[in-house]
Amino acid sequence: MTAAEKTRKSIWAKFRNKFLTGILTMVPLYVTYFLIKIIIQIAPDLPILRKIPFLAEREFLVSLLGFLVVITFLFLLGIIVSNVVGKRLFSLFERIMAKVPLVNTIYLSSRQIMQALALSGRGNFKKVVFIEYPRKGLWTLAFVTASSISKHGIEYVHVFVPTTPNPTSGIVIFLKADDVISSGMTVEEGLKALISGGIVAPKDNQLP
Repeated sequence: MTAAEKTRKSIWAKFRNKFLTGILTMVPLYVTYFLIKIIIQIAPDLPILRKIPFLAEREFLVSLLGFLVVITFLFLLGIIVSNVVGKRLFSLFERIMAKVPLVNTIYLSSRQIMQALALSGRGNFKKVVFIEYPRKGLWTLAFVTASSISKHGIEYVHVFVPTTPNPTSGIVIFLKADDVISSGMTVEEGLKALISGGIVAPKDNQLP
């Protein structure tokens, strides 16, 4: 490979990484904006509120109460989806969505990104590290969730090894603190690398 080809390849790789980083950053922001826009648009158009004499001539109160109704509905929907029956119904809905061309890609990708952001936002992940898994010589991205001390005074770290591209499933491993290597990445960078299958990741790493 000539120097010119290497340069072109390097420029393309940088462009691709920055472009994908932009997508991964923009999608959750757009989804959030879109949801808020839907709430604002739906709220003022609840006909039942306009039938109340006291509210009929008070547009602001109609909009405010409509907004609160939609927020309450979303909260109740969250409760329903969180219980056993709701989870089963939602799982059925997701299986149907997964079979619809194009829609499945958009829906599942947005859901995975939002789930990843929710995990990072809750502070579940303290640090991004590399561990030798599933065997020596193979390095896997993992997220430190906690630490503990054994009865012999040895420090252990608890790491979550997620699957890709869905970071909400995976396995938990207890490792000696000396057996993990800091990745140098923030939690957000680690999640981006995970969801993108390693495409969006820093060029330099801390591996030996």
